[in-house]
Amino acid sequence: MVRVLIVEDEEADRMILGNIAQGMGHEVRFASDGGEGLKAYAGGGIDVVVTDLHMPNVDGLELIGALQALFPKAEIIAVSGKGTALLAAAERMGVQTVLSKPVDPHELLRAIAEAAPDSSVPLSPQWIITR
Repeated sequence: MVRVLIVEDEEADRMILGNIAQGMGHEVRFASDGGEGLKAYAGGGIDVVVTDLHMPNVDGLELIGALQALFPKAEIIAVSGKGTALLAAAERMGVQTVLSKPVDPHELLRAIAEAAPDSSVPLSPQWIITR
């Protein structure tokens, strides 16, 4: 089981991402912006952060910068539905996995598994319908 923090301002997207991760047996916590996400991560017990990039208050790029400064080994997955510029910016900051919205469940689960390789959770769940 991987402990995943979903940082997303849109409640529907937060629930979709959380349901995908929970459906594979991961423990999921939620934050609605980067400030809440940073506090949750600093509280400990998080293996992987999945963050949207376009959010009010503290956006995803600011969160990534703060996490990298304070917790250099933080595993971060960036997601965005606002085009490729934000995803490219996240990559330039060193985020290894970026995903466009709508997020493909297989890609998200693969990214979580790669970010937390000690997880024993399979990459391809039976409950997800393949295209």
